Amino acid sequence: MPDGKLRAAYWELFTALAEVNAILDTVHPDYSFPSEDEVEYASALHATLVFKDGSRLIMHSWLDATAEVREHDYAYIYLDAQGNRIFQYDDAPHHPELPSHPHHVHKGRRPAVDPDRAWPLDVLRVDFVTMLDRAAREFWRNLYVRGET
Repeated sequence: MPDGKLRAAYWELFTALAEVNAILDTVHPDYSFPSEDEVEYASALHATLVFKDGSRLIMHSWLDATAEVREHDYAYIYLDAQGNRIFQYDDAPHHPELPSHPHHVHKGRRPAVDPDRAWPLDVLRVDFVTMLDRAAREFWRNLYVRGET
């Protein structure tokens, strides 16, 4: 039975989302963010945030609320408007050679033939707020590079 920890965590996530609402395309058909009931009862966060430039942050994360709310079995993938990967953070255990194993990041386009290279984490913690901030900074950086500021 839910004890309210996930509901409280949901509102922290929702607040972080509201802070970047001006750069999101919340009416895009692919945009999705779960309700607080979905998060609390499924113990999961599955969402697709579409930014106004067409880029998107796709996230899948399971939530454990035994002590504090902790995300695990996660993947955060930020794609540009053409669907090319900019970054992907996940904790799949397929890179045991990395010091941050199983946590790691993939950068840039996914290779067509060669194995997908992974790097150790470059953030202290992978969670919704950190990844949303990372995607928002990438959005602004790309907007500036294109000269649309």
